Amino acid sequence: MQRHILIRLYFALALTLTYTASHAQRLDPSYYDYPLRNVAGYYSANFGEMRPNHFHSGTDFKTDGVEGKPVVAAADGYVSRVLHSPSGYGLALYINHPNGTMTVYGHLSSFRKDIAEFVYNERHRLKRSKIDVACKPNQFIVRRGEEIARSGNTGSSQGPHLHYEIRDLRSQKTLNIIAQGVVKPKDRISPYIMKLHYIEIDSVRGVAIHAPRKTYSVGKTGDNTYRLRSFTPIKVGRRGYFVVETSDRKDDCANTYGVYNMVAKINGSKYFEYRNDGFTFDLSRYCNAVSYYPIQRNTRNEAMRVAAMPGGTKYFYPTAKNRGIIGCRDGEKRNVEFLITDDCGNTSQFEFEIEGKANSECFKGELDDNAVIAHYNDDFSHKLDDSFGIMIPKGALYESIAINIKRSDITPKTDSTVVILSPAYSVHDADTPLHKSMTVIFNNSVNGVLQPHTTMALVGNNGNVSYAGGRYRHNRHVAQTSSFGTYCLVADIAAPHIRPNFKVGENCSSRRNISFRLSDNFSGISSYIATIDGRWVAIDYAKGRATIDLNAENISGGKEHIIELKVTDSCGNRAVWSGTIIR
Repeated sequence: MQRHILIRLYFALALTLTYTASHAQRLDPSYYDYPLRNVAGYYSANFGEMRPNHFHSGTDFKTDGVEGKPVVAAADGYVSRVLHSPSGYGLALYINHPNGTMTVYGHLSSFRKDIAEFVYNERHRLKRSKIDVACKPNQFIVRRGEEIARSGNTGSSQGPHLHYEIRDLRSQKTLNIIAQGVVKPKDRISPYIMKLHYIEIDSVRGVAIHAPRKTYSVGKTGDNTYRLRSFTPIKVGRRGYFVVETSDRKDDCANTYGVYNMVAKINGSKYFEYRNDGFTFDLSRYCNAVSYYPIQRNTRNEAMRVAAMPGGTKYFYPTAKNRGIIGCRDGEKRNVEFLITDDCGNTSQFEFEIEGKANSECFKGELDDNAVIAHYNDDFSHKLDDSFGIMIPKGALYESIAINIKRSDITPKTDSTVVILSPAYSVHDADTPLHKSMTVIFNNSVNGVLQPHTTMALVGNNGNVSYAGGRYRHNRHVAQTSSFGTYCLVADIAAPHIRPNFKVGENCSSRRNISFRLSDNFSGISSYIATIDGRWVAIDYAKGRATIDLNAENISGGKEHIIELKVTDSCGNRAVWSGTIIR
């Protein structure tokens, strides 16, 4: 026993002493084991693909449509962090390795026995069902190939799979493991190219005015070559940029994937390149600038903007001459070529010709003399009237805009459980992304009874409202939102609904657990707490179901037990359920 303890301590010390990290971490594929056992070896999502407001930070491994597949440590190391959450990665493990990397395993269904016992004790010590705790280096030593958990569907998961990452430990930069050959999907398919768009631009008072986009059909001419369906050159102005709609596939899978690299050339000379080898999490939201957001927000394709936005980042662009903005003189013809490559090295080529328009045909932007301008590199605030205002911090916009703020003609509507407290106000348009949250302020007098339940709501085009958050204090409601849209003030006055999946007084001796279906009319479930016989018990909450593990909580004795469950929504409305079971 003493020898075993000494080995563990020595190994933990070695992990600490041999840690190294570099700015551009290069991975040795032979260092890492495949993190799953007993699976066919397919992938449901790849690294860096476009998600709403973020790049996908890892690789999603299919688990053949089921939960419970063995998850193993990819390399020697120790568990440094354990997460048990109803959202995000759900049940997750973070393992530090001596080579200066960390591996992450998300959406698990269960942990290894000793880790599970630790999680149980921490949840009860803290009296929190959701925990995110750090572990000591010598607490949970793991060896390459050793089972550490079982795969699942917890957190913000839409189906059974394993979310897997390799990060640089020091910077927490998450890395593209397929491009680096750590895992090797079967893939002989080059990226697909579906559409090409051209947007001409003009600058007025420092604001880039974008012409309506022109869309061109693209056809396939070979295994990996594409052309325009029309053979005539694309007419371009003095300044403009392209958007390419593309996606990727892998062998034997119906899933779509993101592209890894895109190179654009004019007359054979490279003028723009996008590449995603990895990123730190503060860069993830820049996907809204890398993509062409008005298309990207409504498609599963990759709407790649072949231009860097002035308020974006240079990080993903090894080359960006003139930020990717191109043009031609009157009558000038130039050859444009796109090379789009996936993470397995398959490349598609798309080539076409452009021709300059006459000056009289070029797009000329217009801007009203009274336009209100929000500059991407300055703080911005604006008051519409005494009842409504906004503040946009520096760096929240990817480019300067002529912002449109007005009283909306949309009438908010809802059922009797939500009270409308203000008119609707429109803040610019939802096709313009924000990198940081803006502040929305309502100056409204609200009835004292409603004040604790007052919140901001997003108003859809049909008038329906949805929860948007914030807090009412001192006759003002202040909320943060990361998207433009139409907003109003409402009060949510209905408590959540609790429905048990068992009968009060039922003999539950044969049940391992009991559960409750939780629902809410508007603002959503915010917190929940349960006691059995006055003692706090842990709740596993997922997709509207709150579950109590009766075995783990040692509910026994063949007697009556009193259960109380308190549930609160995001607007402070509380519901309480109490009853008994026999066990």
